[in-house]
Amino acid sequence: MKKIIAIIRNEKVEETKSKLEKLGVTGITFLHVTGRGERSGRIESRLPGAEYHQYVGKHPLKLPEDVPVPADPVSRPAENEREPGFRPQRMLVIVANDSDVRPIIATLIATNYTGHHGDGAIFVCPMISAIRVRNGEQGDRALV
Repeated sequence: MKKIIAIIRNEKVEETKSKLEKLGVTGITFLHVTGRGERSGRIESRLPGAEYHQYVGKHPLKLPEDVPVPADPVSRPAENEREPGFRPQRMLVIVANDSDVRPIIATLIATNYTGHHGDGAIFVCPMISAIRVRNGEQGDRALV
């Protein structure tokens, strides 16, 4: 049993869901995340459902007194001046049987590949066990 964690572009979520469903994957958790990879440089960051904020990249749960108050919090930088920060992305988590891991990874790569920075990353981790809370089933039986 393995846990597959994939970071993908927001615009690829629906297509990814559809392709995984066709593959027979039913148990998927999607999370809104922000992050950046090793690529250096300056990127424009946006918070989902919010205006541009020049302090994106600082931890969102800091206490108000820890966060500097911008003079104009909704101003946007000029096109050539972009703030360093994190991109909004989606993280999906799938726990799968060992035999299903390769087809899931192949589907994730085929669906999310654009050839540009920001295509995402996939991590595969060993799982010790899974337990279904409703009836106590354990191991691979808990994944069905």
